[in-house]
Amino acid sequence: MPTRPPRRKRPWSIFYFALAVSYLGAVNLARAGLALRGKSFIASLPLTMPLPYLAAGAMVWGCIFCLAAFGVWRGWPGARKLLLSTIFIYQLHIWVNHFIFDTSDYARQVWPFQAGVSVAWIVWVWGFLSLPDVRCFYAKH
Repeated sequence: MPTRPPRRKRPWSIFYFALAVSYLGAVNLARAGLALRGKSFIASLPLTMPLPYLAAGAMVWGCIFCLAAFGVWRGWPGARKLLLSTIFIYQLHIWVNHFIFDTSDYARQVWPFQAGVSVAWIVWVWGFLSLPDVRCFYAKH
């Protein structure tokens, strides 16, 4: 009878990281739900971004981050690569939205802070996924 190789125990850091990524996915899914559910209220606001675009973008990113979180938690080797590229493309998408849809002076005044947040997200994700122990965990699964 064939035996399974012993399964490596998932480090707690991977668990918490997957939890943070799933939170990012849940927030995006909630944004999509709010955009679709609160159409009448949101439509009364002076928005420059079309609601269908907001809802579709949030839905896509929510699904991608939830899938990536599950893959990170399970130790899928492709999940690490997916998340490395996804976080960069996600931040790029946010900045494309800023350049196209930010019309007020205040929105542009906070760009330096938002740029810092974007860089922090990228550095945090890339830094964590580049740690030797984390790379080893995904290489052996």
